[in-house]
Amino acid sequence: MHAGKVRYYGLSNFTGWQLTKAVYLARALNIAGPVTLQPQYSLLVREIEWEIVPAVVDAGLGLLPWSPLGGGWLSGKYQRDQRPVGATRLGEDPDRGMEAYDRRGTRRTWEVIDAVQKIAGQRGVSMAEVALAWVTARPGVTSTILGARTVGQLETNLRGADLRLTAEETAALDAVSDPQATDYPYGEMGVQQRDRRLAGGS
Repeated sequence: MHAGKVRYYGLSNFTGWQLTKAVYLARALNIAGPVTLQPQYSLLVREIEWEIVPAVVDAGLGLLPWSPLGGGWLSGKYQRDQRPVGATRLGEDPDRGMEAYDRRGTRRTWEVIDAVQKIAGQRGVSMAEVALAWVTARPGVTSTILGARTVGQLETNLRGADLRLTAEETAALDAVSDPQATDYPYGEMGVQQRDRRLAGGS
């Protein structure tokens, strides 16, 4: 530390091939490699499971998701057919980046929100706790980056660390939030091709 050396470092927003290249380049040069990757990951953004998560697990890195509440969407603060107003991210700017109201307010998003709300009601916890419990239990995830703006939000989010979803609850959330990959290479056809290859087919 006093010598100005970096002992551990991580990467952010890398694709699977970029991560793998960085890891193996570090090994080839016999220098310290990255120890973690920070991608966006939540019930609303699961596409990293197709390539990035397997690359992280294969390389032995930790996964440190940012925006685990989908920019506040999974906390239940936004409503169907009612553009946000007031002191929230989208209330101040409804067109804000990738979480913009019109961009993210899709049928799938509202179905995910409904599923999270149902489980939260059944368990007597907040929607944020359910969404955080889901993401922190995913393969490779070591911690999450919280974006709380108030002490109350932070306290609610931290309670998510103690919540354990049942297999049935997890399966329900997995099903409703499935991003539905197309047939190839991540969908059913791609899986069949990989299985054939692993079994010795061509």
